[in-house]
Amino acid sequence: MDFFYVFGKMIQLFLIIVIGYVTCKCGVFCKEARLHVTRLVLYVAIPGLTLSSVLTQDNLPGTAQILGLLVVAFSSYVILFAWAWIVPVLLRVAPAEVGIYRFMVAFANVGFIGYPVTQAIFGDQALFYTCVFNLPFNFLAFSVGVIFIQKSAAAAGGRDVDGPAITYKTFLTPCLISSVLAIVIALGGWKAPAIIGDTASMVGNITTPAALLIIGSSLAEMQIREMFGNWKVYLFAAFRLLILPVIVYLIYRGFVTDELLLGECVIISAMPVATNGTMLCLQYNVDEKLMAQGTFITTLASLVTIPVLAMMFA
Repeated sequence: MDFFYVFGKMIQLFLIIVIGYVTCKCGVFCKEARLHVTRLVLYVAIPGLTLSSVLTQDNLPGTAQILGLLVVAFSSYVILFAWAWIVPVLLRVAPAEVGIYRFMVAFANVGFIGYPVTQAIFGDQALFYTCVFNLPFNFLAFSVGVIFIQKSAAAAGGRDVDGPAITYKTFLTPCLISSVLAIVIALGGWKAPAIIGDTASMVGNITTPAALLIIGSSLAEMQIREMFGNWKVYLFAAFRLLILPVIVYLIYRGFVTDELLLGECVIISAMPVATNGTMLCLQYNVDEKLMAQGTFITTLASLVTIPVLAMMFA
C-alpha cells in the first residue's frame, strides 16, 4: 500500500471542503443555496449512488456470500451503536448535542471517502465489499441516524428528548427506499440495462463534491476559534479515528478469516464522520455547526490516521 497515494486521495477531498469554505466567504455558496443543494443530494444524488453501487457491478457474488458480508457489515453497527451511547456520557455533552455525537460515532464516511480509499488500499477487488458495507450504512443512517438527529432537535427545542416526532415519513425517504431496493437487487442478482446503471452512477457522482462543499460552506459561518476550539471534538476524533478501529480489529480478528474482509472492517471503521450528518441537520433544522466541526476535524486528522492504519492492518 502506497502511503502517499492514499494521502493524496485524502488531500483531494479536504481541498473540496476548502473550496466550499472560500465560496461561502465570497458569497457564492450562501446558506440558502446550501439548503437547496442539500435537498438535491438527499433526494436525488445519494439514491443514485446507492443504486449504482449494485447496478454497475458486472459480476455480483452469490447470495450466500452477499448474505455473509451483510451479516458482518450489519453486526459492526452493534459495536458502533454501543459506543454511540457511551461516548456522549464520557464526554458529558449537553442534551442538545447527544444525538449529534451519537450520529458521529455510529456513522462514518463509508461511501464518499470509503470507495476511493479502500480501492487505493486493497485494489479493485475491495469495491464490492465497500458496496455491501454501504447498504447497511444507508439503511441505518437514514432511519436510526435520523432519529439521533431528531432527538437533538427535540432537546434543543425544549421538548421531550425521548419522544421526537417520528412518523412513517422518517422511513419513507428516497435514501432509505433506494437502500432497501439495492439490497433486494443484490440478493436477487438482477441486471438492469447498462444505460440505467450508468445514469444512476453519473447522478450519484454529484454526491461527494456537493457534500464536501456543504461542509465547507457551513464551516465558513463559524469563527476560526469556534472551528478549532472545542476540545471535546478532539477527544472524540481520537476515539473515532484510532481507538474504534483497534476495537473493531480486536473483536473481528477471532472469527473473520477473510483477510480482505477484516482489513475492510478496520479501514471502514476508521473513516471520518459521515458527511450525511451535516445535511440531515440542515434538513431537520438542527444547528449543523457541531456536526460540520466534527466532520471537518476528523477529515483533517484522517489525512494521517487512515494511511497509518492501512499500513498496520491492510
